[in-house]
Amino acid sequence: MKTYLRILAAFYFLGFSLHILDIFNLRLNYSEMPILWKIWIAYLTVFDLAAAVGLWRKNVWGELAFIAVAISQLIAYIGFKKYFGYQSELIAFHIVTLSTYCVFKAKLHLNVGRNSLT
Repeated sequence: MKTYLRILAAFYFLGFSLHILDIFNLRLNYSEMPILWKIWIAYLTVFDLAAAVGLWRKNVWGELAFIAVAISQLIAYIGFKKYFGYQSELIAFHIVTLSTYCVFKAKLHLNVGRNSLT
């Protein structure tokens, strides 16, 4: 689980870095975006950094930030396709990372439960 959290941290730091590029108009034209898009990118910037740092340090708040970002992006990209466009790669990424996280957590809790019974 520790290695998986570090891998997730690297991915979320990459996301943070890409959003910083967006804010400085080095990747997208942030300055020309509608206000809702600007708020969305600012939210992702802050929470991607929180997730990256928290996951790297293996803190619960990092895991919660990861879950919040992943679920909010799934809701946005599946539920509001007309506004956000087709984001199949991001949808797949978040489904895979959340599913893998849940499997690791379940195994961790099952092992803890077994050890306490013996």
